Amino acid sequence: MRRLKSYGYDCKDKKSMNTKLTNTILSAVLFLGAAAAVNAQDKTTLDLLVSKGVITRAEADKIGKNSVAITPKEKTTKSIKLIGRVQTQYENINVDEYSAGTSKSLAAKNDFIMRRMFLGMDASLGSGWSALVIADLARSSDGYLEYAYITKKLDYEFIKGAADFGYKKITFAYEEYMSASKLLTVERSLATRYFSEGNNGRRLGLAGRHTGVYWNGKVDCIDGLGYGVSITNSYNNNPTSIPEGADNALMYAANVSYSTKIDNFSIKAGVNFAYTNGMNVAGTAGTSHQAVYGVNPYVALSAFGLDIWSDFLLAQVENGKNGYTQDAMPMGVNIAAEYKFDIGEFGKLAPAVRYSWIDTDGRGIKMSDGVRNANASTTYNAGQSVYVGLNWYIMGNDLKFQIGYEWAQLNGSANNRHLAQHSDANAVRAQMQVLF
Repeated sequence: MRRLKSYGYDCKDKKSMNTKLTNTILSAVLFLGAAAAVNAQDKTTLDLLVSKGVITRAEADKIGKNSVAITPKEKTTKSIKLIGRVQTQYENINVDEYSAGTSKSLAAKNDFIMRRMFLGMDASLGSGWSALVIADLARSSDGYLEYAYITKKLDYEFIKGAADFGYKKITFAYEEYMSASKLLTVERSLATRYFSEGNNGRRLGLAGRHTGVYWNGKVDCIDGLGYGVSITNSYNNNPTSIPEGADNALMYAANVSYSTKIDNFSIKAGVNFAYTNGMNVAGTAGTSHQAVYGVNPYVALSAFGLDIWSDFLLAQVENGKNGYTQDAMPMGVNIAAEYKFDIGEFGKLAPAVRYSWIDTDGRGIKMSDGVRNANASTTYNAGQSVYVGLNWYIMGNDLKFQIGYEWAQLNGSANNRHLAQHSDANAVRAQMQVLF
């Protein structure tokens, strides 16, 4: 039987055309990338593109002539690196509250948002000195600044590590200081948000970004053993000044960790500590001058495509409940896992799950304290949440799509944990991420 041909060409012709088209597109991308990114001193890159036959010498000369160079103001600057992150998210969040046999539905969320739009620069001055500045253009309520600090690296026989001076996250609440670009879930958990987000009379504000001095070092004689300390403002997520009415106290944090890797198996474990004698809410009477202690042990495992992490969060809050007359001891637990399946040229697919539990010990929690952008009207004592999702690593974390469903329930009340009332939240989120 004669082989049928379609429109004058067979599969071999089609394959050849696809190859030529791919090469043409690749050449165009490389050419445009060179034209956009090369600086006046990067003659080596242009020469390489010419030698590979991607561009001609005439095109290289034109690019070199017309390109715009990023030139450091100071001659001491050795290099500047551009940093960016874009996360576009869809969210649908519904909250229902039940009490005394009645129920009410709160206003739902159903919208697209720009979750993060990071743009920053990392500059190296040599001799171990560098500086990082990153702005989040998607945020304005507490300022656009995401990170801003100066780093000095030390590598001596008696001390090894890095000192940071400025605005960054302290090492407390494992999921909180994990980069948002590497989360197994679209958003952080109920317990993590309660311990990390700024104090509003319920949340603790122990983690997140603080302005101060940080040290992260390693023990040279024990491979994998690290430690850290920091002294910062107690008020978080505010880089420039302490808001009016806030207690001008300091926060002290410390951590110790150990990590090792054997073939396809890796483990990391550690304990984080935090203390301040002035946890506060700006302009809110009765909530300042509260001392708070926090401890956060954690463990993370990775083997053959499976990633699991878990942590425990515990705090003691001076006069943290019953009208600021009794101490409170909130606690929380997180456990999360994902398994990556290789799907060849399409990247990797990874089902992900997470469970989170919180007991505020009478301090109180609203649904908005634990589920981002959820509406709330009633204060409860404890709660839990379950997340089920799917991550598509198209190009690793550099190009990633996530979709997930989270169910959360809060119950009891701050004054009576056995009170027959509860609130249910159902949240569906999808997010596309690009890193550069």
